[in-house]
Amino acid sequence: MYKSCLVLWFALFSTEARAQQTEAATTAKAAVYVRLAGDSTVTDDLGGLTVTEDQATIVVLRGEQPILVYNKLSPTVPTGIDAVYARSGFVHPVYTPSGKVVTATFPADHAHQHGVFSAWVKTTYNGREIDFWNLGGRTGRVLHQRVVETFSRADSSGFEVDLLHQSADEPVVDILKERWRVVVYPNDGNYHCFDIESQQTALTELPLIVQEYHYGGFAVRGPTAWVKEKNLKDLDGQIVKQEESDFLNDRGSQRIEGNHEHARWVSLHGQIEGQPVCITMLSHTDNFRAPQAARLHPTKPYFCFAACVDGEFMIDQQHPLRSRYRYLVTDAQPDAAWIEQQWQAWCGQPR
Repeated sequence: MYKSCLVLWFALFSTEARAQQTEAATTAKAAVYVRLAGDSTVTDDLGGLTVTEDQATIVVLRGEQPILVYNKLSPTVPTGIDAVYARSGFVHPVYTPSGKVVTATFPADHAHQHGVFSAWVKTTYNGREIDFWNLGGRTGRVLHQRVVETFSRADSSGFEVDLLHQSADEPVVDILKERWRVVVYPNDGNYHCFDIESQQTALTELPLIVQEYHYGGFAVRGPTAWVKEKNLKDLDGQIVKQEESDFLNDRGSQRIEGNHEHARWVSLHGQIEGQPVCITMLSHTDNFRAPQAARLHPTKPYFCFAACVDGEFMIDQQHPLRSRYRYLVTDAQPDAAWIEQQWQAWCGQPR
């Protein structure tokens, strides 16, 4: 059905920097430039993929069609949402090959969820309880720090960035540095395929203790229209028109039975304007506690691979946390056999 996918981390968050974020977000199209590894131009023969960077974003495109957008600065917080929910250092939008958006940011039901993002919920640092996920608690946050590089080659295009996991209340401490390497692969155009490789490392001599909890880690948030709640209203007070959606994992389980199952991959799928779309997240066999437990929310279109489900662990300078995830995005319902084939080819291990 499809061809196999090709083989294949301190922005200062002071008051001044936050003001710069707001200003730059309104000029996101200004000063566009491309920075390539070993080349000064972008041509179609580089796998058909290009990388552009401006003050606010990094965008990977296939021809003129965007595949994904990384947010270096927080998008403008919508009217009606507290500014505390501003966030940088995440991927949104993520597009299907036909141009449909399968992620959401500042959703009315859960404004702290942003596209493809990473955060821990229940943690302890130097005796302080810090929640990096639920921004409304004002104890922690994750934000973009800097761009390490962008690159475009015949076999892949993408970028490396550094993120900070930071305490939000005083005294503010940069606790973890997280480096993302985001790699997008060219193919026949029937699907989009990209990897996120992450390494979280302690920035101080004190460890971050990630406590046992039922969610937290690497997450995907889907469209608000996929929320399964009656009479859900958007920020304008209008009832959200709902569309069909569900989950599927490699064990054949869906939304309810699949919650906290240890899975190789999870698909979030549904309809947009009556047409099927799907975003699937593959978890590599090398990941900590693989196959990892996956949190599938009972009513909201989000899931995460959550190693914390299986107990407490520590991230310190001697023990960084390395993770590898692959994303497959299609204009179709999930094809379990094809997805499993992709996982096998990626991990190179028999079932």
